[in-house]
Amino acid sequence: MIEVHQGVGAFVASPKQSYDALQLLGFSEEIARRGDHVESVVLEQAVVQPPARVAQHLALEKGDKALKVMRLRKVNAEPVLLETSYVPAVLCAGMEASDFATSSLYALLEQRYGLQLQRAQQTMECVAANEYEQALFGIRAGAAMLLLEGVTYGERDLPVEYFKAIYRGDRCKFHLESWRNRSDVETAGAQRVSVIVA
Repeated sequence: MIEVHQGVGAFVASPKQSYDALQLLGFSEEIARRGDHVESVVLEQAVVQPPARVAQHLALEKGDKALKVMRLRKVNAEPVLLETSYVPAVLCAGMEASDFATSSLYALLEQRYGLQLQRAQQTMECVAANEYEQALFGIRAGAAMLLLEGVTYGERDLPVEYFKAIYRGDRCKFHLESWRNRSDVETAGAQRVSVIVA
């Protein structure tokens, strides 16, 4: 595929790769299993007082703390995702000392803390890059971004993680598969949504 940038020239675009949005995998797990190199730059990790909206999603009481982890994710050296996660501190004591540049959050939650992640609910929205994101990704001001927000649940619908993921709009897109009859979807077990990440 050729990309044309007015006033600059034509370039061979990075090949598109599928990211399965229906299977509950961490970003590094999903990308690495396809053989691509994933790099995580930790921008923030600390136990904090979460914003009220986050606390509500995590069913936290007033004064309850959460572990905040913010990472810039790179695929084959190119930044494609800004990811922020909040986990109730009561569920992950001591996790703030972990090396999130090399560790998977989901793997730590499951293997070290015994939390079985079951499902996630998320919303998707198109947004414009702010100045902070512009600087991080090296993109133009107001560039199109894809925002995913949601909550990951464990057993008995326990809220385990609130996440906010901002993807570069020029490096991802969604594919959706729709079925007319709901029973056909349940029978086929089809994967109906995927994200393409360059």
